[in-house]
Amino acid sequence: MLRYNIFNMIHKALRAMLYDTAQTLQQTYFADTAEAAEAFEKINRVIHAFEQHGHHEDSILMPVIQKFQQETIASFEKEHIDDRRMGADILHLQNIYKAARSGQERLIAGSAITKAFGDYLVFNLQHMQREEIELNRLLWDHYTDHEIQMINERIIAGIAPDEMEKAAQWMMRAINREEAINWLKEVKANAPAPVFDLLFRLTETELPERFRAKVQDAVLATELSGQVF
Repeated sequence: MLRYNIFNMIHKALRAMLYDTAQTLQQTYFADTAEAAEAFEKINRVIHAFEQHGHHEDSILMPVIQKFQQETIASFEKEHIDDRRMGADILHLQNIYKAARSGQERLIAGSAITKAFGDYLVFNLQHMQREEIELNRLLWDHYTDHEIQMINERIIAGIAPDEMEKAAQWMMRAINREEAINWLKEVKANAPAPVFDLLFRLTETELPERFRAKVQDAVLATELSGQVF
């Protein structure tokens, strides 16, 4: 039986952000400061997203499973510290780039930034995979799916609305058709109407065209089925 995966949606969003930023870096000609500025904006957005994600996990998720396997949780908390250090190193390299006085110096700094972000990407992909295997195992051994969902609700409740909206955009870009349908149906049934309306509007701009209409039709069909004529 498939169990509830507390990491699924947010990890898909974070992976999509990493991939998108890595591709932008590959295409950036760093002698051009305008191109570099666009790349840095994406990098900084990713770093901020991972720092916030780690904070939410450390403050809410880790305490509810720490008592079951303290050494494992300590290793994840250490990785969160390592992740923040790697992010800070990339920000420092950006300052070096901005201090460069020639196109050649900017190209060298840009190459260093691209390499550092590649290391950051690999580190975080491995970290998220570990979480989905090791932390899910602990959660599933000690909590029901409903209890895990309640933990997730506590995490969501602590996220600022603007941060949640940005996360929702990336989730919508990253998830598959059935995940989108189930997510929208759940929000429609349990959240205030403006929240559903916001997410449904995101289907127009963020979902892949190949299954956008199928998702919208499935959600609207559910909505219409509850009406009395």
